[in-house]
Amino acid sequence: MAQIKMTPRPPYIPPLARNEGDAMPSAVLMLLFEEEKKWLFFLMERSNDVEYHRGQISLPGGAQEKGEGLEGTALREANEEIGIVPASVNMLGEITPLFIPASGFRVHPFVGWSETVPKVTIDSNEVAALHKVKVENLLDDSRMKQEQREIRGFNVNVPYFHLNQLKVWGATAAILSECKDIFSKCYSMENTL
Repeated sequence: MAQIKMTPRPPYIPPLARNEGDAMPSAVLMLLFEEEKKWLFFLMERSNDVEYHRGQISLPGGAQEKGEGLEGTALREANEEIGIVPASVNMLGEITPLFIPASGFRVHPFVGWSETVPKVTIDSNEVAALHKVKVENLLDDSRMKQEQREIRGFNVNVPYFHLNQLKVWGATAAILSECKDIFSKCYSMENTL
């Protein structure tokens, strides 16, 4: 249900994949880390040289390779795109997989954390810019906005998160919406202890 909050309306846009069974498996990583007593995570702006989702804001991630587990996909992609050392990531788990009809991917989001501020090395072929985002900003309801967009010839009302002057929409916004719900519960529990 958290993901549905960030689904464009009307929700139907003709898919590139005929159905979810035809979707390409992929994985992304939301990596949490603490800096100056604040919890943060990375969002990246994809370059215009990548095959899919050019110029969009996303979590590190990509398509699964043959013989690879999906958690391994998330870690490999984070390493390739922004230089995150897989051994430095403590995996917390996977949240709800998401089918993206517009691109034909089924994305599996993983959440992990690092004990230290991660050292990053950006692959400029894949990443145009990297942004640190405060978790507290994700939890701020006033950062949830909407706008009209045309997507493949259809006029739709698109919800998005306004984070660090970035408009985060689509699958990434749906994943962040679920993280927002989970993290809100965690913050609430922590404040009552």
